[in-house]
Amino acid sequence: MTSRLTGFGVMLGSMVVSHLRNRLAMALAVFFLPLWLVLVRVSAYSSVLPFSVKAAGVRALLNSNQVAQLAGMVNAVTTVIGFMMFMTTIKAREMDRRLVLAGYSRWGLLGARFTSLMAVAAVLSLYTALLLYLSLPVRQFWWLAVSLLAATVTYGALGLMLGSLLRGELEGFFIVIMVSLVDAGMQNPTVKVVDLPGLDALPLHGALQSALASAFTPVAPGGYMMRTLVWCAGTVAVALAAFCLRARSYGAVLWTPSDRESASAALSSVP
Repeated sequence: MTSRLTGFGVMLGSMVVSHLRNRLAMALAVFFLPLWLVLVRVSAYSSVLPFSVKAAGVRALLNSNQVAQLAGMVNAVTTVIGFMMFMTTIKAREMDRRLVLAGYSRWGLLGARFTSLMAVAAVLSLYTALLLYLSLPVRQFWWLAVSLLAATVTYGALGLMLGSLLRGELEGFFIVIMVSLVDAGMQNPTVKVVDLPGLDALPLHGALQSALASAFTPVAPGGYMMRTLVWCAGTVAVALAAFCLRARSYGAVLWTPSDRESASAALSSVP
């Protein structure tokens, strides 16, 4: 139990430090999100049009500029957290290897990763919801924040999964960008003309529809959000399984107590 708690604390602290040292990701989260919101607000076409809000079960007349702001922010925040979690995961591989070889529990490391994901997703979701609240006539702030949380956890878990499976950073960047472009582009109500078959199965469908219902209607979108929660569960499960398999390969070698002491000493020297 002590080793599990120690591994959990060491990994959680390491991931927090990694996020804080990733100045580009921090700058994107703090400065890019409001900048992107302002750019969409001043440049997007403004007109009252009928939009299908499936989570509320209505077809409402909404301002296309406001809908574009909401959809653009969902796309931006999910891409940012996907990058953040991918970079911290792929850069922590050596730390993972040393921790496992030093005898720390894989489950403690897995718990720390999931805790870090939830913490970062919660902060970014609240920050994005607050920005939208200042720009839009949001009807249900907390439901909007929960909808954003479902979307950010899903893409954060995607970053964890890619960081555990891929060998290079370029492949991860490409996949995150492509998935985000296809998903958000096909879901954006202001750009799509018809509902193509299969759009309901994309990761952001439930979250974006729930966000639309939260922002512009008085209907609570809880049931419809289950579509995104299925993606949340799936991506988290794959991410944790990928890390567990990689950690198992780390621990396949038999280490003596002296070897573990050497690994622990080497771990303490990692900046």
